[in-house]
Amino acid sequence: MKLRIRWSLGDVLTTLIALSPAIGALLLYGRLPDVLASHFSFDNKANGYMSKNGSILLLVLLGLVPLLLRLVRTMDPNRANYEKFSKAYEVTRVGTSLILAVAGWGMLLYNLNYPLQMVTIIYGVLGLMLMVLGNYMTQVQPNFTFGIRTPWTLSNPEVWRKTHRFGGPMMMLGGASGLVAAWVGGVAGTVIFLTGLGISVVAPVLYSFLLHRKLNHQ
Repeated sequence: MKLRIRWSLGDVLTTLIALSPAIGALLLYGRLPDVLASHFSFDNKANGYMSKNGSILLLVLLGLVPLLLRLVRTMDPNRANYEKFSKAYEVTRVGTSLILAVAGWGMLLYNLNYPLQMVTIIYGVLGLMLMVLGNYMTQVQPNFTFGIRTPWTLSNPEVWRKTHRFGGPMMMLGGASGLVAAWVGGVAGTVIFLTGLGISVVAPVLYSFLLHRKLNHQ
């Protein structure tokens, strides 16, 4: 089977957005310290570091994620179904690019001594993305790489459909917890976000199992 990948202007733009921190790091190379803070605790204190060159390499690799998502779609055995939820998939790719760009630029500016609250920024951006994506979950059709993929949704189209109708609001709940966490901050904010995110992930998986079991016992 021959794979045909057609790159669009959107592919170029999303990749440039995601790669912009790496490009910025190269332009600001002389101003950046030799060791960069790259990981932050819940109280916004740096607790992980990387070399400058290692950080730039990481930013480059992360910037290629939107193209990887494009390639994955092409390789999916059910790729024809993507046309039925192309908007949801593109929103995800754009959202991923924006998150990578915000996180990357935030890291660079932090290391240039700008007083940024990195944890607050990440929680807020993730929360917004999850809330937007939750609105599109009902459109997602069966595939092997995107959506709520459990053994039970992949084996039954009805379980897939109902699980995604249930999972959309759950994802929005996880997003709302991110926004609340960004506002509250500190340990309490982290607990709120992890709790909301955990519920939004576990609940649809459990729902798909129970629904599959119910349908098989009718």
